[in-house]
Amino acid sequence: MPAIHDHIQLEPGHYASIFISERPLDPPGYSDAMNVVMSHAENMDGYLGFEAIREGRDGIFISYWKDLASVQQWAEHGEHHAAKARGVSEWYDAFRVVVCQVEHTRWFRRPVSPE
Repeated sequence: MPAIHDHIQLEPGHYASIFISERPLDPPGYSDAMNVVMSHAENMDGYLGFEAIREGRDGIFISYWKDLASVQQWAEHGEHHAAKARGVSEWYDAFRVVVCQVEHTRWFRRPVSPE
């Protein structure tokens, strides 16, 4: 999966919730919980998409939201809240969450030339 999702359209005033983590590669139950939590996020009003990168134990997951109220609603969502608690007790060795407002964005993708 590419790191940059071309379909995400960000504008000034949108929000990014950045989750930086250290965890084992495939802790028990993590993938299933992630799939459930993301299916809820994708159906929430204000959700714009996500981009993620993982290299070994280190990962960065950025979810994008229409406004701060959407970020707060996501933070308080029941399934997400339960997954966060499990993350602290079982999965993560360390993490940081940073929420910031988008002020500017630019995007580039080189066209693929036919071979």
